[in-house]
Amino acid sequence: MKRKLLFTTSFSVFLIGAISAQQITDTVTTNPSYTNEVYYNLQSGNEQSIQRNDWDLAFASDGIGFGSSTIRINGGQGTELFLYGNDTTQWNLVDTTGFNWQANQLINADTSWETGAFNNRTPQSSFDLGWGTYNMITHLVEGDRIFILKLSSGAYKKFIVDKLQSSVYYFRYADLNGNNLVNATVTKTNHSGQNFGYYSIQSQQELSREPTSNSWDLLFTKYVTDLGGGVYYGVTGVLANVGARVAQVNGIDVNTVSHIGQNYTFDIGTIGYDWKTFNMTTFQYDIEDSLVYFVETVNSEIYKIIFTGFGGSANGNYIFTKELVGTVGLGEEFSQKTILNVYPNPAKDVVNVIFNANTNTNQISIMDITGKEVVKQQLNLAIGLNKTTVSLNNLNAGVYFLSIISDNKIETQKLIIQ
Repeated sequence: MKRKLLFTTSFSVFLIGAISAQQITDTVTTNPSYTNEVYYNLQSGNEQSIQRNDWDLAFASDGIGFGSSTIRINGGQGTELFLYGNDTTQWNLVDTTGFNWQANQLINADTSWETGAFNNRTPQSSFDLGWGTYNMITHLVEGDRIFILKLSSGAYKKFIVDKLQSSVYYFRYADLNGNNLVNATVTKTNHSGQNFGYYSIQSQQELSREPTSNSWDLLFTKYVTDLGGGVYYGVTGVLANVGARVAQVNGIDVNTVSHIGQNYTFDIGTIGYDWKTFNMTTFQYDIEDSLVYFVETVNSEIYKIIFTGFGGSANGNYIFTKELVGTVGLGEEFSQKTILNVYPNPAKDVVNVIFNANTNTNQISIMDITGKEVVKQQLNLAIGLNKTTVSLNNLNAGVYFLSIISDNKIETQKLIIQ
């Protein structure tokens, strides 16, 4: 196995300083009983409010990334998903007598848009994508699991994703006894520029209901979170868009805290729901008074957000202040993020990695899906931006994880080898 680095190059960077802007108070409303969800743009204040209960399934489009096969459920509306079995030939024999519903329930991750309920289990192989397996010969994702969906209406459906072929998801569902069989599709290209295309089982329709990914930063919505111990709970909160980074700062003076040097993360649920608590004495929501969020948008603007009120189900109002406090220049962005780009991905013979080195000595590592390290290389580099090309000779096709270890910091990105 070859594990050599073909070449390394250094780059220079620059830094744009902080700016001063006016603090703005805004209110986002999701309506009484949270009937809507709102896609919000921090720069313009534009709100795109959309009915929350008109869909059951969300299928990854190009906003989530080329080749993504993520499928999410409308957990916030009450849709539930269960893994029934790994033998699709048992479709006509589905019987839930004695079925362990709790052990087999699946929910969307509230840390990443890329992990939906259908792929929220540990992969069984390098080609396991949750609801199906990638076929290296046909280049299809072929469905190999039977699921059970419990709709918000209380109805149960057995469900199979048959395949993802040429950017089209093919799937079928029926009553548990096989009645009312429906074959349906969702086509990625129908949702160009959006993170997801949607489908309503209740109306049997493919839906384009989401604004383009580059038009919003935050989603005010209802979703399900894992409280631990197998307890899943519906919450109301805020999720960040793909590519946005958020830093949470607690226990500080909200008026003087700086955005510089904070711990920014791509975790979409960093803002989440726990900035508020329900007061059983006043029957209103109390808001944390020493809590600030800094949101770095995909346009490299940094906003300071402080929540000041929440109306609950009575009106669905989120009240907060926002302030543009800085912009991210190359130097500042790179100082916070190690891996900047991995391409091509999927890769074949080589992969290029652009990353920021905080020390002269760094390490690059590639692990397979089982956690076995298959590539390990020490790098002696100049501090700053670097580009390295890594040979993938003799690595089998499949899913891997590429990591850069720099100054005791580890950052990892998924790598697919064809």
